[in-house]
Amino acid sequence: MSNDPIRNEPVTPEAESSSGSRRHRTRRQLLLWTLGLTPILAGGGLTAFRWKRKAEEEARAAPLTQAAAYYLFADHPEAGVHIEKALRASSTYAPALLLRACAELEAGNEAAARSTLAQASLRDTPEATLLLELATRRPHSPDWRHAFFDTWKTLGHPDFAKSALLPEPLEQGILLAQPEASYEQADEAQRLALKVLALDRCYGKCFFEIEEQLMKTSSLPLLVSSFEQYNDASDTNRRELMLPPVLDRLRELAGPSPRSLQLALLVFFQELEERPSSALFNRGDLAALEKLLSIPEWKPVSNEQHFQQMRAHFDGLLHAPGHHAWRMVLLAQGLSLGLTLLLRAQASKDQLTDDEQRWMGRLLWEFGVRIRKERSHPELDLGIRLQMAGSELSRYVPDKEESVDRWVELGFWERAVARAGCYRWPLPSLQEEFYTARARGEDTWMQSFAGVGALP
Repeated sequence: MSNDPIRNEPVTPEAESSSGSRRHRTRRQLLLWTLGLTPILAGGGLTAFRWKRKAEEEARAAPLTQAAAYYLFADHPEAGVHIEKALRASSTYAPALLLRACAELEAGNEAAARSTLAQASLRDTPEATLLLELATRRPHSPDWRHAFFDTWKTLGHPDFAKSALLPEPLEQGILLAQPEASYEQADEAQRLALKVLALDRCYGKCFFEIEEQLMKTSSLPLLVSSFEQYNDASDTNRRELMLPPVLDRLRELAGPSPRSLQLALLVFFQELEERPSSALFNRGDLAALEKLLSIPEWKPVSNEQHFQQMRAHFDGLLHAPGHHAWRMVLLAQGLSLGLTLLLRAQASKDQLTDDEQRWMGRLLWEFGVRIRKERSHPELDLGIRLQMAGSELSRYVPDKEESVDRWVELGFWERAVARAGCYRWPLPSLQEEFYTARARGEDTWMQSFAGVGALP
């Protein structure tokens, strides 16, 4: 018997060869074959370990990257610090590298941006391709928005709506600054604007100061903005305490002849609240609403005027003044009034006669016409919804077809803007220019991305 601890005995018969001879795999051969696989198996285990570690690093980097994006959107001086913090969690995390490249482009450091975009995890992605082309075009373009728009068109309108690299779009309720930190260096008009912007942060002394300021101001946009926020407040005590004085001031300014349909409708609803059946319209209410339509304008101050005024107030006090000025524009539109009109009209339908329903339908259509003249996306959306509801009540087919066509068209514009990722590119200068263009005419701005007309 052999002293070899691994005995050379057959263990597994193999298929017989064509010559008829039978070959056997010995235990020694099987062991040697298995040992030969050991480096491969070890390599597979190492790969799995590395993949797991990378996944864990990227999971840590993801929230840090989104937080860093807010600093970059705000053009905050510490944006770079937060971007590098995300990259320390994962040095190859593509969304964080994209932020770094955007920050470098914003700072005019094209060479550094190109180097960052050449990183393996980012190179050749649609996002990197666009930024590289943008870096080439920007020096020869009049501004950021045209350079971006021309780049996007040249590349064939790539779709960034579901990009995994771009940060989430900024919601309008997000404050990219602390308004209360700027009170001391602000004048009285600026302080009021800052407080209305951050109304939910006003407590204690600030709470009573803003009540006094609102009782003195003649700014309808700021009062309507305050109404919108207090009326929608989740804090019942704040709503019950602050909403009445704001409404009193608005009624005082409205007088017997309100100068905007928005203000007239607000007064109308307040009078309606005093009735027991305030949720439903009757024939007298329809006559009152028709009388209101003699007022030609929805609101007294245009989106662009209010935007420019608010931006001037916030400039030098807040980071991303355009972002915050646009929020003030949206609040001042008083869209809850139009929505209340729509909901109450629908709730009143069953108690109205056929003729009254048609009358109500025509009124809703005309209110929609007034609101759509304001041209921002939220106003267009609400105006079309009023017109669609009006066409249903009036049973007038041409009106229904027109409103549905406008609804489909607006959806087409929305998808085009989302496809370009307009709200998601963390380039502060680009976003500020976008806000200015949207305030001037958001419908024209959206249409350009949908291939209708030039970018404003």
